[in-house]
Parts: sequence; structure tokens; C-alpha cells
Amino acid sequence: MIRFFVVTVLGVILDLAIAFALHHFAGAPLWLAAAIGFTLAASLNYVIHQTWSFQSGPRTLSGRRAALYGGVALATLGVRVGIVALLDRALPEAWPLAILVAGAGGSFCVNFALSKFVVFAPEAERP
Repeated sequence: MIRFFVVTVLGVILDLAIAFALHHFAGAPLWLAAAIGFTLAASLNYVIHQTWSFQSGPRTLSGRRAALYGGVALATLGVRVGIVALLDRALPEAWPLAILVAGAGGSFCVNFALSKFVVFAPEAERP
């Protein structure tokens, strides 16, 4: 869990930096900026999680796990964008960074649970 946390925190920093920059400097809608930041950071996180965080065998990338991770990423992205869109609607332009952080925090729980118990679980323990 510590490795997952370290990788995820670094990924969230990258994610939020990209999203905030796209929103603040390029004028992208907050929900779109959140989606782009998440997608880029999640792609990098998969590689690091596969080769370090949950590494239990050879340090190779798995196409099957990549597909599972893609599904988890879509679920996590749905939670993230949903939270960001709701808060942005309720608090338009009030605190964009706080809204992005809230979305990241809400989606973290979904991401961890699905990553640990579905994507990176040992073969015998996968549902």
C-alpha cells in the first residue's frame, strides 16, 4: 500500500498540475481539464504500478492487466469527472484547484480498491 500511495501521490500531483494549467492558462472547461490530467497521469501510473507497486513476478507489462487497468481508469475517471462537474456547477469558478483536489480525493478510494483487488491481485485471488 505504501508503494501504491507514493506512486499515486506523484501521479495526482502531475494530474492536478496538468488539469489546473489547462483550465487556468488554456481556458479548458474544468471537467475536461480534469479528464485530460487524469488520463495522462493514469497512463504513467499503470506502468509504475505494474513494474514496482504491485510487482510480484517478472517486471514485465501485461496486456491483460493493461486492459483491466483501462477499465478501472474509466470507472475512476467517471467518479472524478462527476465530482468535478457537480462541484463546478455548485461553485462555478470559486475554487478550481480545491474542486480538482476534491475530485482526486473522491476517486482515489475507487482506484485503490479496484487496482488492488482486481487489476494487480495475484491470479488466484482475482474475481
